[in-house]
Amino acid sequence: MKAAIAVANHKGGVGKTMTAVNLAGRLAQLGHRTLLVDVDAQAHATLWFADSVDADLQDVIMNGVPIDQVIVKTWIDGLDLLPATLALAPFELQLNQLTRREDRIKRVLQPVLARYEFIVFDLAPSLSMVTLAALAAATHVIAPVSATKLALGAFGTFAGWLDEFKAEGVITADLLGAVVTMVDPRTRSTREVTEVLAASSYPVFETQIPRRIGVEDYVTERRLASDVVGEAYDRLTQEILAAIDPEGPGQEVVAYAS
Repeated sequence: MKAAIAVANHKGGVGKTMTAVNLAGRLAQLGHRTLLVDVDAQAHATLWFADSVDADLQDVIMNGVPIDQVIVKTWIDGLDLLPATLALAPFELQLNQLTRREDRIKRVLQPVLARYEFIVFDLAPSLSMVTLAALAAATHVIAPVSATKLALGAFGTFAGWLDEFKAEGVITADLLGAVVTMVDPRTRSTREVTEVLAASSYPVFETQIPRRIGVEDYVTERRLASDVVGEAYDRLTQEILAAIDPEGPGQEVVAYAS
């Protein structure tokens, strides 16, 4: 496996699921076998691909259901889904009662790692134990930041939280970059967020995701983003691939530690 990418920020409504789904889908369309892992009880990424599912990550960890029985194929060739259900809501309490809880997601993914080049996690907007366990399973982190001051403040909190757990050795994933979403270049907030991030010590992707009315249609119609939003995600995917593997195709990139 080349990389396990967590799409994360503890503020909701910043485009995490949109980014995770479009990144995973585009990686698969480029020929990279990819697994999308929905780690959010809202299950929005799951709804993108499935009307109903019988099991999720909680069943694998808590009930011993084999992971191969939970993973489902999607309508995109080369993209599989480890879905979420509402059962993930009480999973936080269950996970807290386990030993080595930070490693639980990483461990259950071991049997399928050789099957995929990329794993993409769609995380809930929280700084919970479930989120921490998913981040511990990742090799890289991408943080969507909508073009608002509130989202900018939330990103600062999240990045500081990430740094603390990296210092303690719980998380080893690198912050690959923040990506500014819901961008309207005519607004002051977009300009301010862009300027503050550019002046920060954190990496920021050049690609920005524009605001578009009716993005919910992508979910309803079961398709990846198109038009200017889709073009932006095409560029972002290429930028992410270049950041993960600067040497280009054919080079081994990040080793996934057991």
